[in-house]
Amino acid sequence: MGAWAIPTFAPKLLRKGEVDPTKVALAEPSGSYIARRIVLLAAVDTSPLAVDVLLKVAELARRCDGEVVVLHVMQSENAESIAQLQQQTQQLLADIRYRFVTVAGVVSEEIISVAQQYGVAEIVMGKRGDRLWENVLVGSVSQAVLEKSLIPVVVVEKV
Repeated sequence: MGAWAIPTFAPKLLRKGEVDPTKVALAEPSGSYIARRIVLLAAVDTSPLAVDVLLKVAELARRCDGEVVVLHVMQSENAESIAQLQQQTQQLLADIRYRFVTVAGVVSEEIISVAQQYGVAEIVMGKRGDRLWENVLVGSVSQAVLEKSLIPVVVVEKV
């Protein structure tokens, strides 16, 4: 009875739907399967807001067992402040696979460029602005990344 029912009813009951690429393993040419890790980008500067950005990206990475690219676009900081940022990163992302990347250039353009280079799923960055009129605006770098990026952006604000 079962041998007859399967080929008879399977085409009517089973339909192919869309496949969510985040929930399947990728096949290599050899036929073996590999799981693709989710990569997140944390765009940080040397301000106190960097801690909040690192905490948020750590929370997101732990949820999906992801990797983190911590990006710092150098402006005019000294080596000591960058070393302190690296130390904070090491402490806050101790249980997460991460790499610390520093580049020089226009901040918003470098964030988008590095995000594309590493194939990240999301960009996590901070928003500065302590005064009332600055709260209306997102911030020049944050706004530029939000407008230009095709990758989802999570904006972290100091509360």
